[in-house]
Amino acid sequence: MTTTEEQVYQAFSAAINSGDLVGAFEHATEDMKFRVVGSHPEICREFQGMNDILQNCWMKVFEHFDENGVQTTVNRIVAGDGVAFVHFSSQATGRSGLAYHNEYVHMLQFEGDKISSITEFLNMDLLNQLLDQ
Repeated sequence: MTTTEEQVYQAFSAAINSGDLVGAFEHATEDMKFRVVGSHPEICREFQGMNDILQNCWMKVFEHFDENGVQTTVNRIVAGDGVAFVHFSSQATGRSGLAYHNEYVHMLQFEGDKISSITEFLNMDLLNQLLDQ
């Protein structure tokens, strides 16, 4: 049985994969929080709301990928009672030709049928290599 949380996350992820970053936020609260766990001075902090997340986090990462962007594959979702854990992987190529194949876990919190918070865990060494190219 698919939970509401799973359906919302899948719609959010599908929008991102199609390049519709703004559209992804139709599945989020207006003040959604996004936090990357790690040590990068710009990327690893809490962002809040679509503009902050897009301008100060996602676009700072996505600009380092080649013209094909990044594709993600959801491996597993465990969800219920307003919380979801998502294990997914990404495939992309950096502007310098760096193969970027990372794995992530997102911990999501929901308010009704909207994502209110995402905490992201990933291989920071690989992200730092991408950002340093």
